[in-house]
Amino acid sequence: MPKDPDIKSSSVKSADKKGSKNSVASKTDSSAKKTTTKQLSFKDKIGKIGVKTGPKKKTIVKVASGALVALFVTVAVFGVFVYKYKSSARAVKIASKIVPYPVASINGNILWNTVTYNQYLFELASIQKFYQSQGQDLTTQEGKQKLDQLKNDIITQLEDNEIISQQARKYGIKVSSKEITDQFDELVKTAGGIDKVKETLIKLYGWTVADFKEKIQQSIVQKKLAEKILADDGLNSPAKKQIEDIKNQITAGADFADLAKKYSADGSASNGGDLGLVSKGQTVPEFEAAAFALGEGQVSGVVKTQYGYHIIKVTGKEGEQVRVSHILIKGADLESWLKDQRAKARIVQYFKP
Repeated sequence: MPKDPDIKSSSVKSADKKGSKNSVASKTDSSAKKTTTKQLSFKDKIGKIGVKTGPKKKTIVKVASGALVALFVTVAVFGVFVYKYKSSARAVKIASKIVPYPVASINGNILWNTVTYNQYLFELASIQKFYQSQGQDLTTQEGKQKLDQLKNDIITQLEDNEIISQQARKYGIKVSSKEITDQFDELVKTAGGIDKVKETLIKLYGWTVADFKEKIQQSIVQKKLAEKILADDGLNSPAKKQIEDIKNQITAGADFADLAKKYSADGSASNGGDLGLVSKGQTVPEFEAAAFALGEGQVSGVVKTQYGYHIIKVTGKEGEQVRVSHILIKGADLESWLKDQRAKARIVQYFKP
């Protein structure tokens, strides 16, 4: 019986398909093996040069822990040099620039509102340089006593600077780079040029121009704060009340000179407030405007200037000059304000020089 050609053909095709599938599978397995071989070979190669492709978590934790321990030990060691030995060695200076070792905290804690050891070392080096430039020896017994006092004064000054900075922020006081540059340029002109300024700064304090500009910035902040304090009616109400009371006494017939001797905060008080002959341009604008507007024998109302509250009396005139007396009651100036703020501040000292 003849074989069915269709069956034969079907069998052949089926066999071909199976063979094809087996061939594909074989190729796939071969390709996978090659890829695996290549991957393993690559890992082996980079492993030989010390590169790890899959670090273990335990290793990372150990390395991180070791780094933290090393950092802690370093900070602690330099802390001993700071707080126990009061060291000013170069390595300690470098460390104190990185780690803000606190000398004192003002109205805060050791994380902010602090005076740092680096600030202290900078000021100490500056003052030592200054005394050295003046030919004064701080290594003698007397010199060491002087230096000990200066160290305490430095900390007090740095604390005061921090109090001023805090209050300046409350008043919204800011200093632009232009203000600093303008003041610096003016000083350069009067000092004889930039080279002369640099030479003087290095000789007297060991400062760079950047250090000096930072001091200028602090000075401008203090000036602006003093103006804010004087303009603050709340801070000046006691002085204003006192000067108004004195004015009422004068109006009632009290002797001007006697009241000046009793109440005035000016150096002229012992002379009954007499300032002598005054020309235009010699006094602050507010005082000048009031004095030159008065006739002989007349007394002004309350006049406010940067120095406080005045009552002015013109006692004579000679040509373009006027003879004036005044009574001064000081307002809340920076010095008295700072003394009051320091008394109220929460100051914690962590370092004793």
